Amino acid sequence: MEPDPWFGSADFGRIDRFVDEAIVTEFYCIGLPLWPRHSAYVTRRDGEVQRIPIPLQRRSVLLGYLRKPLWFATIVLAAPVVATPARWAWLAVPALVLGALAAVLTFVAGRLSRDERERRALLRRIVGVGAPPELLPPRLRAALGHAAESAWAAQSGEPWRRAIARGCASEILIVLADYAAEPELVAHARASFDQLTN
Repeated sequence: MEPDPWFGSADFGRIDRFVDEAIVTEFYCIGLPLWPRHSAYVTRRDGEVQRIPIPLQRRSVLLGYLRKPLWFATIVLAAPVVATPARWAWLAVPALVLGALAAVLTFVAGRLSRDERERRALLRRIVGVGAPPELLPPRLRAALGHAAESAWAAQSGEPWRRAIARGCASEILIVLADYAAEPELVAHARASFDQLTN
């Protein structure tokens, strides 16, 4: 990863990291993030990094604003403690508090839950991108949904909704229901698949 530029624009607020995918927000910046330009789902397809534009993600924007300034404040407070401990030792406490907060926001906040990691792993296996369908631009979402339909058609001539209704177990069916934005169908397809594999 290239270092953040002092002036211009750069990615901050990396969240939802999964394998080589993540959500980031590009900010205008002068050393520190000033104003968000847009969020993107960053993934790697066919060996190349791709940035899929998505709506601004509030968590990414918030963490983008907080992480780097908190690390900067930690360094500013800790430097006098290291340089002249006899005089500035009292700054160690706020420096440690800010450092701990910065560490939590950098290494803990923005993680995916176990269920969401499994969901994105499944989406990635079937359509090549782990991005949740609801985040994707309509054209890309339609194209990836069609790819999942083609994968199912190559496996079975039965309409996928009917296959889910009769309890057919397939990861492709879970993805098709997810792309159709029908949670009840997702739950039904997943239950059938889990029953087969457990």
